[in-house]
Amino acid sequence: MMSSNIDASRVTLRRFTAADLPDFMEWATDDNVTKTLSWDSYESQEQGLKFLNSVAIPHPWLKAICVDGRAVGSISLEKGPCMMDSCRATLGYCIAKKYCGQGIMTIAVKLALSTGFQDLDVVRIEALVEVSNSASRRVLEKAGFQLEGTLLKYIVTKGQVRDCFLFAAFRPAC
Repeated sequence: MMSSNIDASRVTLRRFTAADLPDFMEWATDDNVTKTLSWDSYESQEQGLKFLNSVAIPHPWLKAICVDGRAVGSISLEKGPCMMDSCRATLGYCIAKKYCGQGIMTIAVKLALSTGFQDLDVVRIEALVEVSNSASRRVLEKAGFQLEGTLLKYIVTKGQVRDCFLFAAFRPAC
């Protein structure tokens, strides 16, 4: 794991393709990556390809985080499904372990914010972070998110009820 920051021009977001399967499997099969995520690690290429074809590719805002064109992680925005929460979207992300600590995720989150508000017509983008996930907390803080509070016993991850922080970023005024 490297500790220096990467040149931001090397990091891009793009739609997934089936050709991303080998890179996707690098992080999607790693229990260290998925330990704080809502989904379990994939166990086969078939599972990964099914996810890419049925979820990632058709998803309106699920992007590959790329370094020099190679997919090294994913980032998504989910707009609220009903009228009451249609003004906001929820951010989610993950990255292959060997790319952690290089500033890639912070750059990716900033890129998502730069287009996400307009793409989804929302005024708020929020993220939930398990209290134990200090690296993700730092990413959001560096990307300009504000800590709004702690939600006790709020989410279930891998069968465990966990506390999480609620972070939010707001659409810049025109």
